[in-house]
Formats: sequence, C-alpha cells, structure tokens
Amino acid sequence: MKQNHDGGSRILDAAVAVIVVILGLIVDVRIGVGVLAGVLVGVFVRPVLKEMFSTGSEVSQQENRFLDTSILRENFSIPQNLPIPYAVLDVRGRVMMYNEPFAAVFPHGEDAKPVIDQLLKTSGAGEPCLVTVGEKRFTAALNHCDVLDQSGAVGAVLTLIMVDSTRTCQLEKQLEEQETVVGMILLDNYDDVVDSVDEDRLPVLSALIDRKFNQLAAAADGVIKKLEKDRYIFLLSKGSLERFQEKKFEPFNEIKEISVGQQIPVTLSMGIGLGGGSLEAAMQNAKAAMDLALGRGGDQVLIKDGEKYLFFGGKSGEIHRNARIRARVKADALFELMRDASDILVMGHKQADLDSLGSCMGVYAMAKSIGKKCNIVMDKVSVGVKRLCDQMAQNEKYNGLIVNGAEAMRLLNDKTLVIVVDTHRESMVDSRQIVMAAKKIVVFDHHRKSTDFIDQAVLIYHEPYASSTAELITEMIQHMDKKVKLTSIEADALLAGITVDTKNFCVKTGAMTFEAAAFLRRNGADSIRVRLLFQNDMDAYKAKATAVRDAELFRGNMAISVCPSEVENSSLTAAQAADDLMNVTGIQASFVCCKVENMVYISARSFGDINVQRIMEKLGGGGHLTVAGAQLSDCTTEEAKEKIRTAIEEYLEEEA
Repeated sequence: MKQNHDGGSRILDAAVAVIVVILGLIVDVRIGVGVLAGVLVGVFVRPVLKEMFSTGSEVSQQENRFLDTSILRENFSIPQNLPIPYAVLDVRGRVMMYNEPFAAVFPHGEDAKPVIDQLLKTSGAGEPCLVTVGEKRFTAALNHCDVLDQSGAVGAVLTLIMVDSTRTCQLEKQLEEQETVVGMILLDNYDDVVDSVDEDRLPVLSALIDRKFNQLAAAADGVIKKLEKDRYIFLLSKGSLERFQEKKFEPFNEIKEISVGQQIPVTLSMGIGLGGGSLEAAMQNAKAAMDLALGRGGDQVLIKDGEKYLFFGGKSGEIHRNARIRARVKADALFELMRDASDILVMGHKQADLDSLGSCMGVYAMAKSIGKKCNIVMDKVSVGVKRLCDQMAQNEKYNGLIVNGAEAMRLLNDKTLVIVVDTHRESMVDSRQIVMAAKKIVVFDHHRKSTDFIDQAVLIYHEPYASSTAELITEMIQHMDKKVKLTSIEADALLAGITVDTKNFCVKTGAMTFEAAAFLRRNGADSIRVRLLFQNDMDAYKAKATAVRDAELFRGNMAISVCPSEVENSSLTAAQAADDLMNVTGIQASFVCCKVENMVYISARSFGDINVQRIMEKLGGGGHLTVAGAQLSDCTTEEAKEKIRTAIEEYLEEEA
C-alpha cells in the first residue's frame, strides 16, 4: 500500500510539471525555459537534498510512530498461551499490552500501578521482587526489551512477568512456625520457697508447679519435662513462641500465684534458643540465654536468636542466694590461678570509681600475700579516685603500683594472669588490648549481665545480688587459704567501694554486705577516713544544687536534669545529684547528665518500680534495677535528654 501511494504521487507531480512548462512557453519562451530548468532541478536534486537533511527527522518520526500502540502490535506479539501474567509497558511504566492471566489479576488497569511503581525501583534489571496483590503473593520481574520494526527503527519497552508464589510463601511460613525452639526453665528461689513451707506441704507445692507447667505446655502444643527439682526443659514451636511474645509471657506469671500457705512467691528464669533448624544450636543458644538471665538477676525470660537477644520481665530485684560455699570454691580456684601465674595485672572499668579501685587494691593485697608481683592498670586517674590515689602516692609501698596500658602490655606474657573487676563488658575495661592479648582472664563483677560480656575468662565470679565488687573481693580475702593481711589504705579502699555502691548502706544491702564491712573494720578500715574520700569542694556542691534545682519532670514522676560541667568532678557530682533527686516526694526515677570533653555521662536512679537498667541499656549502658548509667559520645546534653525521653517511652511501651 505504501509503495502504490508513492508511485501515484510521482505521476501526479510529473503531470502538473508538464502543464506548467507548456503554459510558460505560451506566455514567453524565456519563462518556459526557466520553468523547465526548475522542474529538472526539482526532479534530480530534491531527492538528494531530502536524503541529506531529512533522514534524522524521518527516523525520529518513525521511532515516535513505532512507540504508538498500534504500530507496536504490528511488530510485537504477546504469547497468549502463557499461563502466567505477562504485560508490555512503555518506558514510563504505562501498560500497553497484556494477556488474559494479567487481566485476571488486575481487572482494572490502575490496579497494577502500585506493583509497577515498586518494580520500577529495580530499574528493570530483572531482579525478582515479592509483591502482594490482594490476598495473593507474586514473584515479579521487570526487564528492558528492545524491539525493531520493518524499517529498522528501534523502540524500548518493558516486559513484566509475574509468578504466583502464594502457596510457596504459605509453606515457608508454616515451616518457619513449626521450627522447634528449646527453652530451659529454672525456679530462681526454689530453696527459699522450700524453706518457707512446711515439710508435709512440699509434695503439694511441687505438684501444683508441675501441673501449671504442663497446662502451659499443652496450651502451646509443646512438651515440658522436669530434669531436676528446680529445672525443666521446654520444647515448643516458633509459632507458639511468637504467641507467648505477644502476651509478654504473662502466662508464666501464673506460677507466682501458686499458694501453699504463706510462703514466698515462686519466681523463674527462662532461656530460649532458636537455632535456625538445628536442635544443637538451639540448645546452645538456650543455655547462653539462661546464663545471661541469671547474670541479670533472674525472674525474667531471655530469647537468643543468633546474636540477637530479646528481654522480657526483669521487674524484680536480684535473687539473693546464700553463696558461702560458692564463694569458698571460687576463692580456692582463684588461689590456684594466682599461684601458677608469673605475675598479675588487675584493672577495672574506664573512669574508675572507688568500687573499681578498691577492688583492685583487694586483689593486690591477695597477690602480695602469696608473694606475686601485681600491678593495677589505669590509663587515667579519674576525679572520683583522686584522693585515694594521692594517699597511695604518699606511701612508698605503692610506688609503681599503677601502670598505664602501654606499660602493662610490656609486662604481659603468656603466664600473666589478668583480673578484671567491677565490669564484665569488654568495651568498658580500662585497656581492651590487655584483655584481647591475655591468655588467662578472671572476672569479678556485680552488675547485671549484658550481651557483650567477656566470654573467654577461665574464672568468672559474677553475682548480681552483691552490693559491690568490693564485697565480692572481701569474700575472696576471707576464704583464701593464705591469710591476707590488709593495710589501712587497702581496708579503707574496700570499705569505700562498698559504701559508694550502697549509698551509705541504703541500697542493695544484704547480710553479706554488713559481714564484709565488719571484717574490713576489724582489719583496720575507718569510717571517718572513708567519709573524707567522698568530700566535695564548694563548687561541686553548688553544681549539685543547681542540677537538683533545674530538674524537669517527665511523665509526672521522673526527673531529668543536667549537671554543670565547669566543676572538676562533674560526673561524680551528677551521680550525687541523681541520688539527691530521689529524696524528692513523688520522684520514682532520676536521670542526670553531664558533659566531660566530648562524652555525656548519664546517672540513673530509681526505687525499683522503674527498671533504670533496661532504660540505660537502650542507650548502650547498663547497671542494676535501681542504679544504672550510660555514656554517649559526640552528643550535646540537650540531645542526651531527648534520647533519655525516647528510651523511657520505649521502656514504658514494653511494660504496657
């Protein structure tokens, strides 16, 4: 059709040209000759000029014409027998052609727009993407495609292919929900509960606990078996675990409601492990979760999924245990390790406080009693321990006792014993290089366990119930086979450590705390000298008063304030201000910030109704139920206050 049209047009043009030439010759011969010359030029020169100057525009016109749907249909056919949805789109994502399965999925053309917009983000690279259409799931892919017409013009289009993956996704979800999860359960205070119940009532108590556990297992379509008098193993599916998570493990709180007379409520800790299909890995994760739950004080549920931990509960204080036998066993093990070591390096956490340095002094006293060389690793003397360090500097006996990290690395060898006190977190130690290079490490700590604990230690004495690490070290001194003779400075340092962490024996104080203090008093500690270590100058006292005065209430019962940083010991002053704010009626928790160089230190306090440890953990810190803290780098105090508010909101949402 196109060729016939072009031929007819040329014949008509020739006829018109002949008539014009004849008319020109009739009028004037010269005009006729001129017209004839013009016709000849038009016949022979015009096609050349057209080819030279009009090729680009014609090609462009052909391409534009090719992008038209009608032209595309002549050059591109969709296989209608494809059993999967298929469509052709222009480069802007508009649907041009599609088959019947595509029309069945998208009865209206605009319904496909959200899916196409999602796929366009992959730039048409053919990357499969899971999309949702109504109640169905499709694996869809978008590809670039070049199409040629008969004249050789090129057009770019997009092809859309969709495969129904609804059934596959359902099977994958079912398989994931049916994955076996391992749970380990420990009754935290079983011995204390047994002691509070008459002997003839013990079988009834045990039967009630077992019955309640069996009911929980039946509700979860799981299996629970008793391993020991206070230990159980719980096997359930991941889907049942998710339902427990949605209820914040409230069914397990029913165990506390068991009553056989007027006895102590039963509390439990549970460690749950997910192993990605491997029962062995799930069991290992469950054990790690249980250890961490007990290290955080018990009465809580921990889930370990790979390297991720989820915490539930932990509202009550640490479970206190009579650990005299355990302390004696740990003391014997410590004595053997110290005796076999060539020398000893002991260190606490960064920005050491009196509990940290006092514990180091206690370890030094034990090492001295068995004739072992011992050094305290401390890169920087903080304000909180400056007075104690000044007293040590005046005594020749302690010359060279404190070394920095670089000096300690030169002293370190394969037989050096490294003892870490008052922290169990690798990120918090005074010299991380020492911990990484040491062959043998011992850890003493009383803070609730965090996820980044030092796991390569050969001996760990971690008791969250203890008031302070100084109390644990004092226990070690009492149970050492070799009698340890303390100097007055060493005894004062240990007593100061207990005093500072108990807030003058008001917080986390148990029978063992007073026994340790009495032992230190008998060995030369003096409460007046200890009191002098806590004295503040006038500027620090004014700064503390300013922090208390400027405190603002959040949620009606939580105080947030900033301590002026101009004073020398602002971090210690902030902690004291947080303590003083708890004396205000109606305040259930206090948070005080202070900035030292490029670091913001946060001190948090509460009476126990609000778990400040969990709030501080959201900011990278930790501590105890009632005493906690955190450090924020490259942050202003106003930004720190906003982060505290956000962390409190998250904590309250979890509790709700």
